[in-house]
Amino acid sequence: MFRKFRAGCTLVCFLFFLSGCGGNTPSPTISGFSPVGGTVGTIITITGTEFDVGPVNNFVTFNSTAAVVTSSTPTQIVTTVPPGATSGPISITVDEVSRATSATGFTVLAFPTFTPASASVGMTVTITGTNFDPTATNNVVTFNGTAAAVTSSTPTQIVTTVPAGATSGPINITVNGANGIYSLTTSTNFIVT
Repeated sequence: MFRKFRAGCTLVCFLFFLSGCGGNTPSPTISGFSPVGGTVGTIITITGTEFDVGPVNNFVTFNSTAAVVTSSTPTQIVTTVPPGATSGPISITVDEVSRATSATGFTVLAFPTFTPASASVGMTVTITGTNFDPTATNNVVTFNGTAAAVTSSTPTQIVTTVPAGATSGPINITVNGANGIYSLTTSTNFIVT
């Protein structure tokens, strides 16, 4: 009798354990991400629900290319666009079980280029790339962190000047466009002479 009771209790406990493993864990959701497009290496903040607080427990991909998660909370993940990423949806797998995919795709942009390669303060620099806004004030340009004035812009070109206080380093462009924010950074450093 005792053996039957013990075996029955063991079976019930095992079934109770299994019921906790299947489908009762809330699934993650992705409500958005910012910026909506950028170059490789751009920092991306993903918002949603049911993320894990441990960064390593959130597996993020950009159109199937794995990315490194630098920080996470239950409602936010910070990651960077990985090398080799292509435009497409962002997916998150939490604790190797639950998965969410963004409703819209992230746009991976080519690195912008600039001419000349070096110049002194006040000289004109032309930046060539994609997804720029034709309204000059919607493009924020920095030379290694120092803000510069944009004198004109088209969807593929920005004309600016080297600002006072600028130092050698990458040029960053933040585009506040109609479709969202885009962030582009040059792959080479601009040299301030």
